[in-house]
Amino acid sequence: MRTLYQMLLLPFYRVWALCYVTRARTWQWGTLRLQVPVGVFHPGIYFSTPIFLRFLEKMPLKGAKVLDVGTGSGVLALFAAQQSARVTAIDINPLAVETARANAAANGLSLQVVHSDLMDALPAGTFELVLINPPYYPRLAAHDAEYAFFAGAQLEYFDKLFQQLPAFSTENTKTWLILSEDCDYLAIHRKATLHGFSMDIIHRQKKWGELFFVAEARLGNYNSK
Repeated sequence: MRTLYQMLLLPFYRVWALCYVTRARTWQWGTLRLQVPVGVFHPGIYFSTPIFLRFLEKMPLKGAKVLDVGTGSGVLALFAAQQSARVTAIDINPLAVETARANAAANGLSLQVVHSDLMDALPAGTFELVLINPPYYPRLAAHDAEYAFFAGAQLEYFDKLFQQLPAFSTENTKTWLILSEDCDYLAIHRKATLHGFSMDIIHRQKKWGELFFVAEARLGNYNSK
């Protein structure tokens, strides 16, 4: 199925997606209605976001202190805020920061949005839950919009992520990353371990033959089984 998808469907879908994102769009998830301008990651075009949202729908978020890393249009942060979580969102792309703030206001939701290269400008504090839909292709980003896809030639994004996370985590903090079989999971796992995190895959789902999964990172030795 994966081979069939790659050979027959993916080329057409990519052409359509590239055309679709050349204009500002509106996207809806439940009662959330978001504006997605050109240059901001579109949560509906790429399957990772809906799969992550379906996973989050089953999780108790009420009252949790949540950090959304690389918020883009803000949909993960807004969904958590809608569940009465206390949410901070960060993004390296200034347009994404502006978009997330505007979408929060338009949906009548309260959250803090910070322009930050990962946690560089994030105020001190700890979180109970960290949500990440990360870039994971090994290439340097050429401009702000590409930071949503490319994690550096040697996946340096994850080195910095796991180096910074402990300052904002406790032993009880859960970090959830939505990944797919297209990423180098073993390399990401090694980088997490190097900085004192354990990782465990806690959810799997296929979409159009591609396997997506949610990985949970925790400080110290942890196994969710």
